This record gives sequence, structure tokens and C-alpha cells, in this order.
Amino acid sequence: MSTVVFLGPSLPREQAARILDATYLPPIQQGDLLRLLDHAPRHVGIVDGYFETVPAVWHKEILIAMSRGVRVYGAASMGALRAAELHGFGMVGIGTIFELYRDGRITADDEVAVQHAPEGLGYLPLTQALVDIRASAEAAREAGAIGPEAAAAVVAAARALHYGERTFEAVAARLAGRVAAREIAAWHDHARTNFVSLKARDAAALLAEIGREAAQPWVPRPAGYTVAHTVFVERLLNEIALERAGGGGPLPAGLREAALLAFIARAASREFGWSPGPDEMTEAAGALFARLGLTDPAQVTAWMQAHGLTEAAVWGRLRDDLLVARLMRQHEVEIARALPDALRLARAFGDPGTSPHKSPPPFPDD
Repeated sequence: MSTVVFLGPSLPREQAARILDATYLPPIQQGDLLRLLDHAPRHVGIVDGYFETVPAVWHKEILIAMSRGVRVYGAASMGALRAAELHGFGMVGIGTIFELYRDGRITADDEVAVQHAPEGLGYLPLTQALVDIRASAEAAREAGAIGPEAAAAVVAAARALHYGERTFEAVAARLAGRVAAREIAAWHDHARTNFVSLKARDAAALLAEIGREAAQPWVPRPAGYTVAHTVFVERLLNEIALERAGGGGPLPAGLREAALLAFIARAASREFGWSPGPDEMTEAAGALFARLGLTDPAQVTAWMQAHGLTEAAVWGRLRDDLLVARLMRQHEVEIARALPDALRLARAFGDPGTSPHKSPPPFPDD
């Protein structure tokens, strides 16, 4: 998966595949690029992306990818928007639409927005993008089908519509009474038979450029910036890591509390200089492997691979368990003293696993 392209309605996938042999994914949304980094892609093209029904791809996702040596290209739609905003950081913008955004000649996000069918229907566009309507109006003017005033009126009528309503028919209906019926009909006929899609043209140019780059010897390009990981980026990275670990559903009871306790134990170990010795670690590993029925190194390796674990992660968990046990011993008296009230409160609050049971009878009076 060295070359990946996020593609939707801007260009039919069959046509795209004839231009570039790549892994084609649905329109990009928040988190998709970071999820992709585990596969170590070299070239990533962003053409289409979601922005209204789900969160759009973040700028920092692209910056993180490029900081890891990935070459990211943008064109036509969401890709053109992000490339115009990030070309100064190394994102490669391609095509007329990118240049229009980069130079400030167009600024609205809805210039490239369309409604489209789902993936099963090939992301078939159900409306037309304003950039394409403008290009088609200009083509009709150049062909002499309509005059300059009518071309400007077409663009104004399209701009006044919500992107989900921009069809040739809706634009023609909005022109009624403002433009001569002859010119409306001429524009409508020219647009349907000689439609100019800047989005499709730019998407194809992006694929061709990636193809040329991918054919060259790979030389990583270091980023000239440092990405600050805000709390939002960290949260997204953590959510993706949890997805990879199979955490799509409800987490096991007590898992967050266990993670917090391990964190506190590690902090205590740094404060008090605790560090499990080699013998303790070896004994803990032996006990774990015996409990799991793992009797030789090959079985241990197979077990780690089956669960997506690294050796460092296993030893880290064993170390955490030893530190937690030491922390518990350190505060054994305080914990024991707090347990009666903790149990009463847990039952009163209805905490899971603390259903009341029959209390022992009280001592008889003397």
C-alpha cells in the first residue's frame, strides 16, 4: 500500500485506475490518514473528502503524515482546499482549482461541494460543483452559445443555490425572467453536451503526477516543522490506537481504572525510586506463561503475534503489575481501613458487582 488515493465523485474509479495503479479508498474523513500511517504509505493523494455529515480531515493529520516522510498531494475537491492551506508546509497542490484557492480567486468551501450517491453506486454526482458550472458557463461563452452577461448570470444563479441543489435544471429555473429564454436554453444545451469538469481534469492530473513521482527512486523528504500534539490530536490518536486493539465496543469493566492505577504506580516508582529487579521480572513472566500454558519461546512468540503484542508491551505490563502490587503493599493498612466504608457506599450507590448480601446477626446483648 505504498500509493493510496482518497477518491469519490470527482472521477470514476475505473477511469482513475487506468491512469494510476494505486489503492483507492473512499472520500477521506477525520482520522483516515492517521489510520493509514501504520501501512507506511509513500504517496497519498487526497481528491475527495467528507465535510458535513462527518468531521473533515484535520490539517494536523496531514502535517503529521508529512512529518513522517509521506508525500501528500491534493487536487480537485477537499484535496485542493487542504493543499491551498498547507502547500507552504510541503503538501503538493495540483491543478486549476488548487491554484484558484491558493491565489484567493475563490475562497468558499462550497465551490467544490456536491451531493453524491453512495459507494455502491460509484459515488455518482447528483449535483454539479460551482467550479464546474463556472467553467462550463465560460466554455459556452467562448463557443458563442451565450453572451458574457448570461455567463455571469449562470454563475450568480448557481452560487445562490445550496450546493445540494446545484443542478443544471435548478440553475436554468433560477435564470427564468432574468436572462432571455433563448440564452437559457442555449446554455443548458451546451452544458449538458459539452460539460467541462475541472474537478475531473484536476483529479486526473493528480494521479498522473503521483505516477511520475512514484516511478522515481524513493528519497524521504524531512519536514521543516514540528507538529505540536494538542489534546485533540492526542485524543484522536488514542481513539485510533484503541480501534486497532479491537476496542470498537464497550471496554471491559475496570479497564480504565486499571490503566489509571498503573499510571499512578509508575509515578510512585519514579518518586520513590522503585524498580523491579531482573529476578522479579523473570519470576512474573514465568508465572504468566505457566498460567497461559505457554511452555517454550515459540509458543510465547505465537501468542504475542496472535494478540498484536510486542515484547516491550508484555514486559511493560509485567512491570506495571509489580509496581501496582508494591503500591498496594505500601498502603495496605490505609486500604484495609477504608474498605468497610467503601463497600457500604458502593452498595448504596448501586455500583456493579456490589449487590447486598445477608449480614451476619449482631452480637447478643450481655
